[in-house]
Amino acid sequence: MMNSATLTNWNRFNNILYIGDEARVCIKIIEKFNSKLAEIERIYSSWFNGRNAKNKLARYDKLQHHIHYHFEGGIAAFKFKNEDELPAVIRNECFAACKSLVAEQIQFFQ
Repeated sequence: MMNSATLTNWNRFNNILYIGDEARVCIKIIEKFNSKLAEIERIYSSWFNGRNAKNKLARYDKLQHHIHYHFEGGIAAFKFKNEDELPAVIRNECFAACKSLVAEQIQFFQ
C-alpha cells in the first residue's frame, strides 16, 4: 500500500506532481508528465522550432529545456527555468497537465 499524503489540498498548487514516499510511483508520474509535456511541445511546435536550442545537441528548443524537477520530503514538483522565456499559454498548459495528473491520483485513492 502506498504511503501518501492526503490529496485534498493539491488543487491549490499548480506544480506539485506527487506527494508520497514510493520512488516507483513517483517515477511513473514523472514519466506521464513528460509525455504530456511532449504533447504540449508538439502542439506549440512552431514556437519551439523557431528558437535556437540552448542545448547544443538539440536542433531546436524543447519544453524540457525550460523545466526542472524538485524533489524534497516526499514531494515531487516542477518549476520553470527562466519562466519569462515561455509564453503564458505554454506555462498554463504545463500547469493544466500537472493538475490532470493530480486529478488521476485523487481518483485512484478515493
